[in-house]
Amino acid sequence: MIVTLMLIGICFLVFILQLILGDWFTFLLGLVPLSFIQGAWWQIITYMFVHGGGFHIFINMFVLLIFGPMVERVLGSRSYLLLFFLSGIGSALLHLALTGISDTLMIGASGAVFGILTAYGILFPRSIVFMFPGIPLPAILAVAVFACLEFFFGAFGLEPGIANWGHLGGILTGAIFMVLWKLEQRRRPRIEFIWE
Repeated sequence: MIVTLMLIGICFLVFILQLILGDWFTFLLGLVPLSFIQGAWWQIITYMFVHGGGFHIFINMFVLLIFGPMVERVLGSRSYLLLFFLSGIGSALLHLALTGISDTLMIGASGAVFGILTAYGILFPRSIVFMFPGIPLPAILAVAVFACLEFFFGAFGLEPGIANWGHLGGILTGAIFMVLWKLEQRRRPRIEFIWE
């Protein structure tokens, strides 16, 4: 759980700095596609820790706090942290690939959090999660519903200002990561003990 709390702490610290330092700080750390391709390479990592307001950070951190610790416990700290960052990067790359290079700011941990949520759904597929407005679904089905909704909203542009393709990128990256992680677990030799 320590990595989850660390990530949440960093997000809130950055949010406080945003409030103190203003927009220039947000644009420095947020992902601006035009700036990124011109050399602001750090933005593909730092954008995950920047948020657009109290509600934005609350929702992301709430979901991370609910699902993150269980995933962290199963994967271990290193793999969990890798999942978080790769999901965030995958989120950004799909968003850039499908929306093009612009000067529109992309911020938030949503893509990374969707990757964590996807991992939870794969690890605990029958666990019941509640989707808005309180509909109970098995975790793996909830992930599938989210993926379909993000694709639908992204394809038809129904949520302007929301990076639906980024959310979908986080889901897809999380799914790929978990498939590879499970394959790696199966390849590891099992150690048998004989007690005398």
